[in-house]
Amino acid sequence: MTETLLKGFREFCADAYDGKSSLMGRLVEEGQRPEYFIISCIDSRSNPGTIFRPAPGTFIAYKAMGAIVRPYQQGTALAAALQFALHHVNVRKIILLGHTRCGAINALVDKVDDPDIAEFIDVAQTALSKAKAQCGPDADREELLHRIEEQLVTLSLENLKTYPSVAPLLEDESLEIVPWLFELETGTLKKFEPETKSFVPVPGQAEHKMYRRKAART
Repeated sequence: MTETLLKGFREFCADAYDGKSSLMGRLVEEGQRPEYFIISCIDSRSNPGTIFRPAPGTFIAYKAMGAIVRPYQQGTALAAALQFALHHVNVRKIILLGHTRCGAINALVDKVDDPDIAEFIDVAQTALSKAKAQCGPDADREELLHRIEEQLVTLSLENLKTYPSVAPLLEDESLEIVPWLFELETGTLKKFEPETKSFVPVPGQAEHKMYRRKAART
């Protein structure tokens, strides 16, 4: 059952250890110097290690359901990871990577009856309320989900600013936070524009065939 993973691991080793670059050998000897700290969803379809095709050592990864950043609380996994990445490894760019067709957003809208999930995503109620206000009472489910996807990224952005490891670096402008939304349906990466409070495609992308379906999101 693990053969798919082992095949990929063998290919990775052949490239990173035995290839001309010997990249992993250099990373072991010289240490890591990742450029990014990427906060992404646990969804297997939006894994940054897959969609960005990065070389080893490119970024530090943190995953959470819905890529949700909750307000700062001392001792959490995210607080520790940010402190380490920003103040011990000197990463200076955070990527907030949301995505469409997110199961966490479905769970939020459907008020899923699971304490472990509901307690975590409850922080996203603000995003839900703002999305409902944007859509109005006559919006269909697809439109509501889309608005929540966007609102959740911007909510996480604001919550991220409450972290003591983050705030002073933002104040002296030595840290950049990049809010992105990955559209699974179209293969489009969108960035948040603070001036217009909207998400627009990142420049330089190719157009892809849009994937459409009538079934509910998963």
